[in-house]
Amino acid sequence: MKTELRPLLDFGLQESVALMNHGFSDYVVHIELTLPMFLNMTRTESIDLGSSRIIVLDDEAAGVALIARRGWTSRLAAMSIVPASRGRGGGRAAMSLLLAEAAARGDHSMALEVIESNTPAVRLYEACGFTTERRLVGYEGAFAPMNEAADLHEVDIREVARLVTAHGWDNLPWQVSGESLSALTPPSQAWRLDDAYLVISNPAAEQVAIRSLIVRPEARRQGQAARLLKAVIAKYPTKKWFVSALCPEEIGGVFEKVGFQRSSLVQLQMRIEFNSSIGGINHDSA
Repeated sequence: MKTELRPLLDFGLQESVALMNHGFSDYVVHIELTLPMFLNMTRTESIDLGSSRIIVLDDEAAGVALIARRGWTSRLAAMSIVPASRGRGGGRAAMSLLLAEAAARGDHSMALEVIESNTPAVRLYEACGFTTERRLVGYEGAFAPMNEAADLHEVDIREVARLVTAHGWDNLPWQVSGESLSALTPPSQAWRLDDAYLVISNPAAEQVAIRSLIVRPEARRQGQAARLLKAVIAKYPTKKWFVSALCPEEIGGVFEKVGFQRSSLVQLQMRIEFNSSIGGINHDSA
């Protein structure tokens, strides 16, 4: 079977979105993007359309690989292959080509997230040299009206982004890094209570995502994060709240303390390092 990568921009944006949706049509998580959603994802997650590819198997467009780039690091932001083209080795071949392109353009590493229960995908990435850095978990909760009087202050999301960059956990998942947060705009919001900061999605929606939660280093272990969570939940009663499965497992306890339930979906944060001295893949780290 012949496997090729062709420029996504030559295929067309609307056509690429349709092909990607087809590839995700039977995915464990429902994914169906519109073109505006795709363009917003491109903006906030630094997806490089010039480096993104259409996966072509035997001269037929069979899948999409979205590549995000920042500095020396790239990320496989999405990869989908249509159901009829699976099981032919195309995914492995395409991944090898994508890694070769990343090394050739000077990237030092590539990151990705994959659903832990998606065993074929996990095995594919491991076979290509990726190693697991951590597990990523999510949370959800619906709360009775709370009486949490608090002196909340709305702040610029970029202020929180700067704090996450300076004082957040090392190597956070791409989508919740300071760089990604800084690209968020209204109707997303950021709130401060004392030295704790929170970023949320549009609070007018029925379901509201918690995008980021951080406390200044000197004020940690004082319960400020939990108080801020309760105050914002009280400000927007009757909403369903969730944290996407991008929260490092080791820091999710604050949500459980407030009453969130851990969701069943778990992801693996994975990475491969490139050997810049030879322009190839450093499998010694795998």
